[in-house]
Amino acid sequence: MSRMEDKLAAFNSLLLKWYFDEDKRSFPWRQTKDPYHILIAEIMLQRTKADQVVPVFQSFIKDFPSAQKLRAANPPEIKKYFSKLGLIWRAKNVKHLGEKLVKDFDGEVPKERNELITLPGVGEYAADAILCFAFGEDVAIIDSNVCRVIGRVFGLKPKGEARRDPTYRKTAEQLLPKGKCREFNWALIDHASTICTPRNPKCRICPLNGICDFYASLIREKVPLAKTSFENKLERP
Repeated sequence: MSRMEDKLAAFNSLLLKWYFDEDKRSFPWRQTKDPYHILIAEIMLQRTKADQVVPVFQSFIKDFPSAQKLRAANPPEIKKYFSKLGLIWRAKNVKHLGEKLVKDFDGEVPKERNELITLPGVGEYAADAILCFAFGEDVAIIDSNVCRVIGRVFGLKPKGEARRDPTYRKTAEQLLPKGKCREFNWALIDHASTICTPRNPKCRICPLNGICDFYASLIREKVPLAKTSFENKLERP
């Protein structure tokens, strides 16, 4: 086994152990495999914090539990929900989404990627997320946050936009553990959100710091590392 293969395997093992050992984040869209529910969640989560989405998502699904109900909704009803999340333009997309699902797919969310990306409000990331979380396909989910983790650990430098750099996608696909795509992608998303943050990453407590090129460079250059809130509390007079 090559050094790269060793590192890929270690990444998988360490990240999944961290995910299952820690208090992994729990959201309502992670408690279901309903493709419609997951589709709505992915649209709401675009450029919006997950905690902010939770109450809006729960109320929306209660009022519009199916594509048929969504199609029958008045635009102001839908706008009411998305105004709470910002980016109100999504409301119009969601109205068109209900219409297209009923008209072209008999009210069901399609299982093919090329059909998913024809849906209003669904881009490449959302299509991959639906394939993984709703249909259980072994699909890598690539966004700027995932690329940040992969780039730091493996010392990658993007050519242009990282999420469109084939090296990042290839690495993400190599990392996918067969049969555990949901858990792995959730773990990667949670890690990017809580540990490997854009600023002041929590390298001291990162489960991947033993294999991370970025962390190794900080140690070599003796860069001060951000302390955890617990450590800061201990140092207060």
